Amino acid sequence: MSASMRGAGVLAVLVSLAGAACAQGGADRNALIPRQIADGAFMMENPTGSGNAGFVITADGVLVFDADVRNADQTLAFIRTQTDKKVRYVVISHAAGDHATGVWHYREDRPIFVATRRQMRDMYMQEKQQFEERKAQGQPERNPYARADYVTPELGFEGVMTIQLADVTFQLTDEGHGHSTSDVTMFVPQKRVIFMGDLLNTEIHPGQSESAGVIFANVNGWIASLDRVMARNLAVDTYVPGHGPVHLGRGVADLEEQRRYFVTMRDRVSRRMARGDDLDKIRKSFEPPEEFAGYRRTERLNNFLNLFFHQNVERGY
Repeated sequence: MSASMRGAGVLAVLVSLAGAACAQGGADRNALIPRQIADGAFMMENPTGSGNAGFVITADGVLVFDADVRNADQTLAFIRTQTDKKVRYVVISHAAGDHATGVWHYREDRPIFVATRRQMRDMYMQEKQQFEERKAQGQPERNPYARADYVTPELGFEGVMTIQLADVTFQLTDEGHGHSTSDVTMFVPQKRVIFMGDLLNTEIHPGQSESAGVIFANVNGWIASLDRVMARNLAVDTYVPGHGPVHLGRGVADLEEQRRYFVTMRDRVSRRMARGDDLDKIRKSFEPPEEFAGYRRTERLNNFLNLFFHQNVERGY
């Protein structure tokens, strides 16, 4: 496919997304913006702060990282502007609706859906219930869940897994229980990038990983996951976030900032608890430190104050 054809395709996709947003009477919360992060590697950014996705093109096909049923069709449409290769694999960072429910959109390419064994369990249990609940809500013609089928993973792994497509290597690692019960990162050494899923949030308060009323995030586990990734000292230019904008070339500084967020915020809550403040008082008067004061999605902060408070009580950290 020529560069001029690819450029025309990108423009057509962006015009299509803008038109869809206008047709709905305002900005579409799930409209994605393509960001090239390396040669043949892209992040599909949700500028509202909802879930991002990504993909890498190889001579043997495309590997997609994360898929939301509400917008995975946009990712596929953009892939079609970049290559005529089929989507061979879909890998998820964790079993949440905004990262794991959109594989149905890739059905014509018949990709292999890859997840960890713990993610498979969560997909069969909590996330399936939430998908069905959302499928039954609202007007079917305006509900993306109503038009889709729930797809579960076909291939499960534990620990680490390597996928080779042509001359591109994808190293999948189960980082353990942090944001969710099983967070997967994907290192692509030939592109010098790591897709982090929701272990990394940039310029935004992180989410607590909730599905069907169950909250999964563990603050100490999240910090430990970030430590493990940083300790590998990998040759990486860009860490791709699950939420928020990508910072090309910033490297490990993004992970250091995310870790600092948790340690600093947890410490502030702990100090308030030591003064005798209860959770309600902390929530009403808590102010993030200056470094994180400009973070978006402030509605998420109360959820994490709850986690900081109760996990401090439960485990003393």
